[in-house]
Amino acid sequence: MEFDQACKKLQDSVGSHLADLQRQHKQLAGKCEQQTREIQNLQSENRRLKEENARLQVAQPNTDAREGAGTIEPAYGSSTSGEDPFRLERVIQIHDAPVHSVTMRIPESGHQNQHEHPEIATASWDATVKLYNLASEEVVKVLGTQEDSKMGGLYSVAFAKTAPNILGCTSCDKTVYLWDHKEGTMKTKLVGHQDEVNGIDFHSSQQVMCTASDDCKVIIWDFQEGITLRTLDKHTKAVYGACFLGQENQYFVGTCCFDQKTRIFDMRDKQVVALLQTHTDDVIGIDYTKDKLATGSDDGLICIWDTRNFKLMHKIDTKSEPGAIAENEVKRVQFSPDGKRLAAACSSGRVLVYDVESQPQPNRIADLSGHTDCVFDVAWGVNKQTNKQILVSASHDHTLRYWREF
Repeated sequence: MEFDQACKKLQDSVGSHLADLQRQHKQLAGKCEQQTREIQNLQSENRRLKEENARLQVAQPNTDAREGAGTIEPAYGSSTSGEDPFRLERVIQIHDAPVHSVTMRIPESGHQNQHEHPEIATASWDATVKLYNLASEEVVKVLGTQEDSKMGGLYSVAFAKTAPNILGCTSCDKTVYLWDHKEGTMKTKLVGHQDEVNGIDFHSSQQVMCTASDDCKVIIWDFQEGITLRTLDKHTKAVYGACFLGQENQYFVGTCCFDQKTRIFDMRDKQVVALLQTHTDDVIGIDYTKDKLATGSDDGLICIWDTRNFKLMHKIDTKSEPGAIAENEVKRVQFSPDGKRLAAACSSGRVLVYDVESQPQPNRIADLSGHTDCVFDVAWGVNKQTNKQILVSASHDHTLRYWREF
C-alpha cells in the first residue's frame, strides 16, 4: 500500500515536472518566434533605409510633376551605363491590398492626340479593377464593387486588342471575368478552370484569348461567344502566364510554368512545337515582341529567345549584375511598344529596364527602386505629345509607380 502511494506520488511529481517543462518550452518557442519576426522586421527596415539613403544621395527634384492623386517623389535609380533615362512622376495609391497586375490601353491611331497619356487598368487582391487616367490623375471607373458583380482576389488584367471596350481579368476564385470597361458592366463570367487563374492575354487580330491556371492548363477561349476552343494540358505543374506570339506566329501560344519550362503550342492541334528549358525555378513572366520571347523566373534569370528558331539569344542574371540583390526573383516582364526595351518586375521592389538591342548583351539602362514590397507587374506606354516612353509598376506594397522617360 505504501509502495503504491509512493509510486503514485512519484508519477504525480514527474507529471507536474513535465507539465512545467512543456509550459516553459512553449514560452521559449513563443519568444523565439517573436524575436525572429523582430529580426525580419529590422532587416526589412534596414534594407528600406539603405535604399532611401541611396535615393536621397542621387535624387533630383521633380519640378514639373503636378500635385494630386499620389505622392510626388524625385527620380532615382542606377544603370550599368551610369545614366538613368526615367524619372518618377507619381506614386499612385488607389488600392487597399497588393496590386498584382497592371495594363495600359493604347488608343487607336489618330485617337490618342487628344489625350496626353493612355489609360491604365489595375487588378488587386482587394477584388477590384480600377481604371486610372494618368493625365487627370483620377480613378475613372471601378469594376467589381456591386453585389451582382463581385469577384475574388485578382491576379491579372488585360485589354482586348480587337474589341476596344472589352477588358478581361482572372481571379483566385477560378473564374475569368469579362467587362465592358467603358460602360462599367460585367459581360460574362467564364467558368472552365479548376483552380486559381493566374494569367490572361488577348490575340492581336482574332476574338480569341488565353488564360493560365494553377490547374496545370491553359484555355483558349472565343471571348465574344464565351466558349472554350482548346485546352492546352501538357503542363506538369501550375501555369502562371500565357501569351500569343503575334501576327508573325498567329497560331502559336507561349506558356510559362512552375515546372521550370516554357512551352510553345500550336493552338490548332494543341501540339507542343518547342520546349524551352533554361530556368531552374518557377517561370512567372512571359511576353512577346517581333521575333523575340522573354521569360522571367524566380531563379533571377531573364531569358530572351529567338522565335524564328526558338534558340536562346540572351540570358540575364539579375542576381549577379553590378548592384544586384542576391535573393532577387524576376516576376512579370514586358517589352516596350517598339520592342527595343524590356522591363522586369522584381521581388526586391525594383523594376529593371534593359536595352535589348545593345550588343553583345542587353544593357541595363535603369534600376527603378522605391517600392517597399515585391513588384509583380509592369506596363509600357508612349506619351504622344513628347514621343517619350512611360512605364507603370504594380507592387504588393499596395501602390503603383508611374515613371516617364525624359
